[in-house]
Amino acid sequence: MEDRAHEAVIHLEKVASELVGPVRHDIWDVHCTANRWWVVTNPMSLYSQEDFKSRDVVLTFHVGLALRVSYLQERETPVTPEAADLLPGSWRRWQQAFETYDSGDEAETFQAVGVRLRECLVSFLGETCSNDLVPDGKEQPKNADFRGWTELLANALATGESSAKLRSYLKKIAVETWEYVNWLTHAKNAVRMDAEIGLKAVEHLLGMFTAARLRTGGVTMRCPECGSYQVVAGVCRHCEWVDPNYEPLELPELSEEELECRLAEPCTPSSDISTFMGPHDFIS
Repeated sequence: MEDRAHEAVIHLEKVASELVGPVRHDIWDVHCTANRWWVVTNPMSLYSQEDFKSRDVVLTFHVGLALRVSYLQERETPVTPEAADLLPGSWRRWQQAFETYDSGDEAETFQAVGVRLRECLVSFLGETCSNDLVPDGKEQPKNADFRGWTELLANALATGESSAKLRSYLKKIAVETWEYVNWLTHAKNAVRMDAEIGLKAVEHLLGMFTAARLRTGGVTMRCPECGSYQVVAGVCRHCEWVDPNYEPLELPELSEEELECRLAEPCTPSSDISTFMGPHDFIS
């Protein structure tokens, strides 16, 4: 709390705990040296009591804000920016399919989502497949052969006996996702949930193939003494083995001017809401 509000805490106490749907939110009344704050949990956030006079108001605002943020996050690329850069065109078309999903409520709209998702999968082939995947002596799949290309890609990303389950899984989700998207494209009786399932299926496929690619190219450090993966900064957290060859990364130092600029003003969330209205006011 002191880190967020940039002032010392004098007193705090939990004043309410309310279950909204499946999520429980605790509300804390926090007295600081200069201000009083509401702190609401799940997700945790703080609000000035100058703006929110009532704990009912702050909870209502907090729940609504959390719902909006979670909805917007669903539309964001569900992988890290570094991972998304591996398939920029595919993720862009996936987001366009989400925009189409929001544009109407008729079956034609949901079919259009299928069209966008099919374009996304075709873009996926263009960004991942090349002649290098084709083994010597075997015929190259046709450009539109999604199943053929993804089978070769799965073989390349998950090689060897130890990766047999992953290789099989990648092939299966590729075939099932492609067939579902093609069905959605022609489904004259499609409903919103059909389009949402298609979005989730393509999102999962892109995420799994991206993870498989990162798995293939990544190197995980293991402790040579105990075999633990918990080697951080050249030290094993399990047995305290120290890597004699570890060299820490050199981080750029901030200039005095840049540091002063960043610390000039605290980030204090606020609002212009100052009413005394609670959820019970809407219940007749």
